[in-house]
Amino acid sequence: MSVTLSLKTDKNQYILKRLVAIFALVGILLQTFSQVVILGQYYANKDYIAKNLCENRNKPSMHCDGKCCLKKKLAKEGKEQAPNSRNQKSEQVVNLFYANTKFEVKHFVTSEIPNKYFTYNDLRTSSFHSSVFHPPSA
Repeated sequence: MSVTLSLKTDKNQYILKRLVAIFALVGILLQTFSQVVILGQYYANKDYIAKNLCENRNKPSMHCDGKCCLKKKLAKEGKEQAPNSRNQKSEQVVNLFYANTKFEVKHFVTSEIPNKYFTYNDLRTSSFHSSVFHPPSA
């Protein structure tokens, strides 16, 4: 009984996670494509908007058909989505500076250390070089 209960809760949690993910995705898509949604609502309810909500409904010769309401809704949505950069002044400060500082290296007194390494002259012996390395004879 406890195994079936845990399976049901796991399945319920899985379904709940999927529903939350789907709702989040739909919300993000609606926010992203809000102007498309507004246009869709306008074309779906065009007759109702033209008869009841249009400012020019009493002037049929203008053939507004609710486009004034559509224009207002799109302008309102554009203002809401636009960043507030128009109201805020953007300042970009670039700090260019040259610091006139002195860089000093202190000289340390070192004691004379005898040379423990061999030099080329120390390795040369006349018998070795003359027996092996000699110019070719003609």
